[in-house]
Amino acid sequence: MIEEIKIADLDPRQIKQLEGADRAIAKDTNYSIDIYSAILKQSPGCLELRKRLRGQQFKVAKNSNKGMSSLFGKITNAPFLLRSKSGKDPELAIGSAEELIAKNPFNIGAHHMLADACAQLEMNETVVFAYETIRSIQPKDLTNLKKLANAYLESGQSDLAIQTGNAILGINPSDGDAEDMMKRASVAVAMTQGKWEGSSNFREQLKNKEEAEALEQSAKTVNDAKGLEGLIRQAYDNVQAEPQNLNHYRQLSDYYQRYGDLQNAIAWIQQARKLEAGKGDVSLEEKERQLTLSYYEEVIEQWEKASSNDPDNAQTQKGLTDAILAKKKFQRSQLESLVKRYPNEYGYRYELGCILFEEAEYDTCLPHFQLAQRNAKVRLDAILFLGRAYLNKKFFDLALEQFKLLKADIQIMDERKKDAIYQLGCCFEAMGKKEEAIEEFKIVYSADISFRDVADKINAFYDR
Repeated sequence: MIEEIKIADLDPRQIKQLEGADRAIAKDTNYSIDIYSAILKQSPGCLELRKRLRGQQFKVAKNSNKGMSSLFGKITNAPFLLRSKSGKDPELAIGSAEELIAKNPFNIGAHHMLADACAQLEMNETVVFAYETIRSIQPKDLTNLKKLANAYLESGQSDLAIQTGNAILGINPSDGDAEDMMKRASVAVAMTQGKWEGSSNFREQLKNKEEAEALEQSAKTVNDAKGLEGLIRQAYDNVQAEPQNLNHYRQLSDYYQRYGDLQNAIAWIQQARKLEAGKGDVSLEEKERQLTLSYYEEVIEQWEKASSNDPDNAQTQKGLTDAILAKKKFQRSQLESLVKRYPNEYGYRYELGCILFEEAEYDTCLPHFQLAQRNAKVRLDAILFLGRAYLNKKFFDLALEQFKLLKADIQIMDERKKDAIYQLGCCFEAMGKKEEAIEEFKIVYSADISFRDVADKINAFYDR
């Protein structure tokens, strides 16, 4: 591991040399580049200096009008990548990469070599810089963009990871890797994951000390909280004793969820999914999704309370709007990925269809509702939404079929049947069949006078 430092952290003699090189750069750029390179070789962790050096290298290369530089970078890409992967010493690989970049800053393979070597040495910021440099040369290289997005995540720059994910989807809208990465990034943005390592104080690892103290205001809550703390300690010890046992991670997550700490509940499920046994566990993936949705709902609820207390505060209103939008984006990206990977899980199709319907994407939601009918649990709801989508598209004959089917199939006058009959009336109304419409509205009115605006419709009919 090499620590990444700033120029101010260098040896004073090196700083003095750099100051001289900076002053000489306008008159003798090559001399300054040589000084930068020599000092960087001695202190490869100085990212600030590497950026300064790279800027001058590109400037010189562009001024020298190397028309074949981009092509050369592509031709030499594979050999240099193979060479970098075969090297056993990452520090030597960094030096080799810098030598190649000095000869041609547009050498894509050399920048990949630098990124690979720095990743081995946990120089996360430098890895990001290497992939950013490649992006500046080849902005639509999807492989590099994915590596860059993941490098942003590794370095804690989740917002930039999401931006890069959006760039990937702009090039390839169906890229599953980008969707998965954005899911992880959106979770990271929404919360700070709780960690146990590096602290001897158990209480500090619970959501925060103030919340733990607030629980102690009630005797019952105190007992419950203390009991859960004991269970959490025990579950954590189990994880330490058997780090490959997924059940311990699940249990720890469940305890945190009961404690009211969704951040740690999600974090431990994410840890479980990193294990070899957890990578393909669908139940863990679904658990993480549901916990994250609960977290979003919790955040939205907090914004709603703040908004109701101060309705004129524009910043609070924006916070609420942003939180709702973030939840919708998370839901959609998750479900699109799930449907793509599990096309025969029709419950996911129903959920995705509902989101698309809310966004008025009726053409897109139709096939999901059609297929979702194969799931007995959501069949009736899927038919109802299918009818609504047809109605919004003004496909009245198709909409009538769905609503009539529900009217016949549902034996009890529950909310769903009332909705179906009401929609049937609306469909007749839109077709100009007022008599048929009012007959349907009367059925709903007889069962529930307060259902939507059915009373107004009936009153208006008799007034006429």
